Amino acid sequence: MASSLGLKRNALVVEKRIDNHTQSYPPLDYSFHNARKLEDAVVEPRVSTGGSKLVVEGDRYHSYGINLNHNSLSGPMDTFPEFLRKTLMNPFALASLDLSFNEFTEIPTVITRLPSLKYFYFHKNMLSDPGEVQKLASLRELKYLTLHGNPVEMNVPYLRSYVLSLLPDLRSLNCTPVTKGDRQISGVWSVMNKNLLPKTSNKNLKK
Repeated sequence: MASSLGLKRNALVVEKRIDNHTQSYPPLDYSFHNARKLEDAVVEPRVSTGGSKLVVEGDRYHSYGINLNHNSLSGPMDTFPEFLRKTLMNPFALASLDLSFNEFTEIPTVITRLPSLKYFYFHKNMLSDPGEVQKLASLRELKYLTLHGNPVEMNVPYLRSYVLSLLPDLRSLNCTPVTKGDRQISGVWSVMNKNLLPKTSNKNLKK
């Protein structure tokens, strides 16, 4: 399992691959504030060491990434959409969100309202219900996901196959590329463990 420092380095590299603009528009960094509420975390954003300068137009930033890792956040994050509208020039283009190292017991439903989300870091939280992963199925652009370090790892046998059954378009899970073998194993696992999958996924397997 990669260290938190290694994960942050990977995140920076990943940001540069989102599209042709992200080298000029770095992620907004609100990490390490020990904040329990979103409003306490979103003070003046930082830029990672060696990163590009923030680009501001009026009161809003040109950016496609938000880092809220290493806080004490939990709950539904109902104010997150409004925060994005006030902070980003194009809130619907948010492609990367880092909520790792927080205290979430559920995946905030507001995440499903981010149509361009491609990278979602959710490792080292307190997620225990595997059914929460189903929320992410509506995110058609999601390709990179981290869930390791959550209690759910102990609750579901072969978690990798479970997640890939729900999110078959992932390219990377827990910082490890998804291989053809992973997909084959996931397909077999899905058939043998239908009782562990949400009903909507079971319907898809019958088709």
